[in-house]
Amino acid sequence: MKFFARASVLASALSCLPLLVPAARAAGDGESAILVLDASGSMWGQLQGRTKIELARDAVDGMLKQWPADQSLGLIAYGHRRKGDCEDIEVLRPAQGFDAAAIRSQVNALTPKGMTPISASVRMAAEQLKFTEHKATVILVSDGEETCNADPCALGTELEKLGVDFTAHVIGFDLPEGKAREQLQCLAKNTGGEYFEARDAGELTKAISEAVSASTTPEPVLGPAPASVRAEGPAIITQPVEVHWTGPGEKGDYLAFVDPTKESANAWGETMLRIPTQNGSSAEGVSSGVLKLDAPAHPGRYELRYVSDTREPPVLAKTVVEVSDAVSVIEAPDTAEAGGSITVVARGPADPRHWVGFAPAGSDVSTYLKNYYERPTGDVSTLKLNVPAEPGAYEIRYVLNEGERVLGSKPITVVAAKTSVSGPATVMAGDRVKVSASGPSSNRHWIGFAPAGSGAGAYVGGAYDRPQGSKSELTINTPLEPGAYEYRYVLDEGEAIAASQAVTVTAATAEMSIAANVTASTALNVPFRGPRNTSNWIGFVPRGGDGSEYAGWSYVPAQGDVVELRAPDDAGSWDLVFVVDSMVISRTPVQVSAGVSP
Repeated sequence: MKFFARASVLASALSCLPLLVPAARAAGDGESAILVLDASGSMWGQLQGRTKIELARDAVDGMLKQWPADQSLGLIAYGHRRKGDCEDIEVLRPAQGFDAAAIRSQVNALTPKGMTPISASVRMAAEQLKFTEHKATVILVSDGEETCNADPCALGTELEKLGVDFTAHVIGFDLPEGKAREQLQCLAKNTGGEYFEARDAGELTKAISEAVSASTTPEPVLGPAPASVRAEGPAIITQPVEVHWTGPGEKGDYLAFVDPTKESANAWGETMLRIPTQNGSSAEGVSSGVLKLDAPAHPGRYELRYVSDTREPPVLAKTVVEVSDAVSVIEAPDTAEAGGSITVVARGPADPRHWVGFAPAGSDVSTYLKNYYERPTGDVSTLKLNVPAEPGAYEIRYVLNEGERVLGSKPITVVAAKTSVSGPATVMAGDRVKVSASGPSSNRHWIGFAPAGSGAGAYVGGAYDRPQGSKSELTINTPLEPGAYEYRYVLDEGEAIAASQAVTVTAATAEMSIAANVTASTALNVPFRGPRNTSNWIGFVPRGGDGSEYAGWSYVPAQGDVVELRAPDDAGSWDLVFVVDSMVISRTPVQVSAGVSP
């Protein structure tokens, strides 16, 4: 199960991000870099009415216009040739010179298909750049999580250790908060690179532009500069703290809460915030301002620091701040029925990055369950939570910053739902059948057919319905193909099968009664017997026809054994047919004679 959360974006120097990184080392004039581009299947996803691969092509086109002509640029793509293949990585252009037209053509020809081997692709790029011998820069654009059993974070540490000066600038494109984003942030951090977040076309173009700037613009190393930093008012975990600062206000400057017992002098902070650029990289002048920086998620004594990314020493000012804890109280029942819902009252700090919901008892702080959480709405939140489909021991947790800390929890036992489902033991294909069921009601659950012995996620399209309450009497379409099936009561769109009963679906058959000769254009009452799926129909087709040409037809009625038809207007040889799913399952020859003129 996965948890998807609010996304944030590095859009300008005014952005507020808890994991913003310092400015990266520059590649410098005449050096080489490689663009690693995600062409996995997920790049067919759409944003603002266009596919992500189309948006990426546009953004790369802008990048090529910005890239210095004297700096080599190569191209590697992954996931563009084969599905399900973690080795689908291709060097489309080595980092030997710069040919914008060739790179543009190769990017435009990519067709997303497969997996997301991020780590192997970045490693290949590093090796192409001979990173153990020369300074090497990689720009990675990815919209997904590593899917090939590798850890981009660990790879970043390895490449940084082995390389002469290896840097990866990473652009996360339309990524939810969680593991995928954390992987890419860590890859950038561990190589001294920058991480950029982009949620739409404009942000992607800007992020790539900033990545190019970080890769190609040497940054001067300046000396000390006057600065000060002060926290106003109390500091409470995860809550905004008003910070008054003075300093040079240069590109890359940031404020950070740092645990002095764990971090080095120029380390990343527990939380960080860029300072708006005031006067470029000028060594003179002092700016000032007030910003709100989120306090860390854990209480304790921290240093609030003003840090420069272009000066030595980097810490220009610091002060000690005591961050106090908050209290969380969760009111919830001791037990809940699987697949149902409960009301929870949660007390604690409110923030769009916090959540209240289910996690397996004793699981790691980062564990989460998709669809079984809500965001706190204030200091006291009354929330309706979906209950997991699998019985077992859980906790209702108040989690800070998408998994950084569990502020409070309450144990809860999820018990099996009292469910049942029943219907006739044998039904006809393409028919309708009455099914009785009882159990938890939700628009995430369904009652209907699935192939016998199939997994919980299997279903038959069009052959199910949603429960109508704790007790349901449903009329459901039967499968179109004969065979062994099950009636099922399924929770959470396939999380668990709560109840089932075997059912055999027999081949569709039908009978119709009509005179051998009828008069053109006359009204007819035709008795019939056959399956009653609402898409089935009875009508006339030219003798031997497959149903693609027809006349005088009607859908099979839900009730009754007679259908009203009009004989064809044209005299000749016709068949009366019974059609199920565009297939003629029964036909009766009929001769249509011309009517008598008045």
